[in-house]
Amino acid sequence: MPNKQAGFSLIEVLVSITILSIISVSLISIFSQSLAASRDSTKLTFANYLAKNAASYIEREAVEAESGPFVFNDLKTKAQQATYQNGAFVMPTPNTPSCGVSAICDSIFNDAEINNLPFDVKFSVTPRKINGQTDPNLLDLYVYVYPDGQSEPITSLKGSITNATLNQSFPSTK
Repeated sequence: MPNKQAGFSLIEVLVSITILSIISVSLISIFSQSLAASRDSTKLTFANYLAKNAASYIEREAVEAESGPFVFNDLKTKAQQATYQNGAFVMPTPNTPSCGVSAICDSIFNDAEINNLPFDVKFSVTPRKINGQTDPNLLDLYVYVYPDGQSEPITSLKGSITNATLNQSFPSTK
């Protein structure tokens, strides 16, 4: 009886290992790209959260604060430094406010960090023109969030702030 051996030859094994290696490298590349995209998306989500938080804080402080960097009249003075060219205000250079002793302000603007990702949060204001007239009670607010140490913002947010409040009581119903 002849001795017949069934199995794979050395060439078949080498070819299959090569094919598996190519597939594995491709999958690892896809997973690493997915991880990088997820990290960037997380960073952008955090930056958007910080921008909304900063805009909300500035808006609240503009109406309620009697002192500090966000008093409406101080913001209005800062906004009047913006130049008007070609039908729009030239955006002033965003800056980080000096918060003084306010821990909340510091945590939003100077020590902004989420999940060990540090960010720089800056803002600028310009007057608001309505029908060609500058409205003295309305300012455009721009909030920028930069990944720590970078010169380009990862996100920006535009909003409006006002010093107007509802001072009238509602009529009673009988």
